[in-house]
Amino acid sequence: MKYFNLNVDERGIATLIFDTPKSNVNVLCFDALYELREHIAELETNAEVKALFIESAKKDIFIAGADINEIKAFKDEDEIVSKLAEGQEIFNRLENLPFPTVAMIDGACLGGGLELAMSCTYRVATNDAHTRIGLVEVSLGIIPGLGGTQRLPLLVGFTKAIELITASKRLKGDKALKLGLVDAAMPSGYLGFKKEEYIKEILSGTLEEKVLAKRKGIKWYEMLAPSKMLIAHLARKAVNKKTAGHYPAPLKAIDVLEETLPMSLEDGLKVELEVFAPLATSEISKNLIELFFTSERLKKEKFSKAKAKNVESAAVVGVGTMGSGIAWALAHKDIPVRLGARKMPSIAKAMTKLMKSFESIKRRGRLTEREIGLKMDRVTYTTDMRGLANVDIVVEAVSEDPKVKQKVFADLEAKVSEACIIATNTSSLDISSLAQKTQYPERFVGMHFFNPVQMMPLVEIIAGEKTSDETVATVVKLANRLGKTPIKVSECAGFLVNRTLLPYLNEAAKMFEEGEDVVRIDRILKGFGMPMGPFTLADEVGIDIGDKVSTILHNAYGKRMHPSSVLERMLDKGWLGKKTGTGFYIHKGKKQSYNTQMTELQYGHKTLDDEVILDRAILIMVNEAACCLEEGVVDNAQYLDMAMVMGTGFPAFRGGLLRYADSEGLENIVTRLQTLEELYGERFVPAGLLVEMAENNKRFYP
Repeated sequence: MKYFNLNVDERGIATLIFDTPKSNVNVLCFDALYELREHIAELETNAEVKALFIESAKKDIFIAGADINEIKAFKDEDEIVSKLAEGQEIFNRLENLPFPTVAMIDGACLGGGLELAMSCTYRVATNDAHTRIGLVEVSLGIIPGLGGTQRLPLLVGFTKAIELITASKRLKGDKALKLGLVDAAMPSGYLGFKKEEYIKEILSGTLEEKVLAKRKGIKWYEMLAPSKMLIAHLARKAVNKKTAGHYPAPLKAIDVLEETLPMSLEDGLKVELEVFAPLATSEISKNLIELFFTSERLKKEKFSKAKAKNVESAAVVGVGTMGSGIAWALAHKDIPVRLGARKMPSIAKAMTKLMKSFESIKRRGRLTEREIGLKMDRVTYTTDMRGLANVDIVVEAVSEDPKVKQKVFADLEAKVSEACIIATNTSSLDISSLAQKTQYPERFVGMHFFNPVQMMPLVEIIAGEKTSDETVATVVKLANRLGKTPIKVSECAGFLVNRTLLPYLNEAAKMFEEGEDVVRIDRILKGFGMPMGPFTLADEVGIDIGDKVSTILHNAYGKRMHPSSVLERMLDKGWLGKKTGTGFYIHKGKKQSYNTQMTELQYGHKTLDDEVILDRAILIMVNEAACCLEEGVVDNAQYLDMAMVMGTGFPAFRGGLLRYADSEGLENIVTRLQTLEELYGERFVPAGLLVEMAENNKRFYP
């Protein structure tokens, strides 16, 4: 026996401890499932056993889920059905043991781990921060396949089961208790006491009645056909609004839950399997799984061999939209932060933004008033750079003007300690040039957050020529602590994300100039999977900022980044986008309508085919991404794709820019770029790396 250790005490209490060898986590691979089956067979014939407790030997992990490598390897639907049917039968046998079974959940209990736990008679969970419970399969493009769609509604109800599965929700222990998913929740230090309490109540025969009285289960009205149909219809509508129908798994999960609600467990499991198999072999699932693996790899990536320092306190200088967002991220993780601005009204505005962000979390039940008060108590401010002598890092977030930034750096160096890191949130300026006049350039680094900071997970880390390895290690560690995904990129104009994204926005503007319709271009690219069209995005970012970054990129990269004249002419008219209420669209509250006066800025009357619009907008990004990879701006295609998904919202179901290029075929991509080059000029000249890979039949993803 390799994965589980089984022992039975003198009272007849069996304890099965899951302990995957040579691993910090438990995952339900098929070998582990087959071994579990052997233990169950032994328990089925042991008349002395009065109860079974399933526990984990891993710190902060119960069972992290199924083995995703095995899911990734699935190619044949018949094989999937055969293997998962075995898994379902193992859990059925666990459920039908002739004595009570208890899952003792302390740590992550996700996917197949929760499906195992739901096959037990009772579930006990800790309410510590490390415990998260949920069926998260749809985030990988599949649905639960080991009975999750059948057992979850029996515990939490039909409506709540749809919500938990389609949103891949990860519940804390207390929330899981409130919903009826677990039967008890307590701090991990009390888990042993709860086990003894359960043993006594099982042996005395009092536990079942006590627990069943608190179970939620399926509501009577959810079983009525009209109610069930309405609940499923509203759920589909909500999913489609969020995903535009690009992700089939959550919709398929709703189908299964609705169809199987009145069925027996046996029949429902068959339906679950029939739907799971084609999803598991789909390209969308493979793409999402690849992104998952990249995400896991990035969590361990240090980008430096040096030892990182701990950041115990921080400051943010410049408290506009980005500065206040960064300050919130620090305060949210209980890091004392000092706001620096020249005027008190700016400080007051920033403090209001911080409170609004915290209040938003409170409304979702994730923070209490007391917790918000403690976090806000850690936020202080200064209008004259005082009180910075002991901070470990200062993040500068003033306007994107090198002279303004360098003045701030000079002032900061007179106030902070020699050990204090100075990080700039510049989105496109050269780090080494900014650090040129600083006293200690080794502590200077780029730390580019994305707007809105509260929602965007990516942080680009940019080292200057003299930035020390320790500085890089420290800001990477800090970004991870803030719940962000740091990716180190090389120093170049626009870094990685903006350098790749701006040609997309610029090309959209050029198509508009030629006569194409703003709303149509936005609609086509949103249909491709982008979270918003390029013109909606330009209005959100600000026409002035877009123009400034376009100029920087044009100066750095020449003709291929020659900006459309549209942005400059919009600036002349004072049309800055959402911030002024007028841009490509007229903005009134949450509503937007096309700005008809924009037609004055067009010089042509072309109407382009949908495919041409897509190719001009997307392939120009693919080409620039290939240039970045060729120049070593980022370590590999996987990190580049993750940066574009996290930083621009490039559709995850396509796997990223370069994985999309692979799916289209690199030879095909090069041919289409060459056609665009003939029609529209040298900005579409295929990158050397693309040409070389196409000629040698290579792929970005082997």
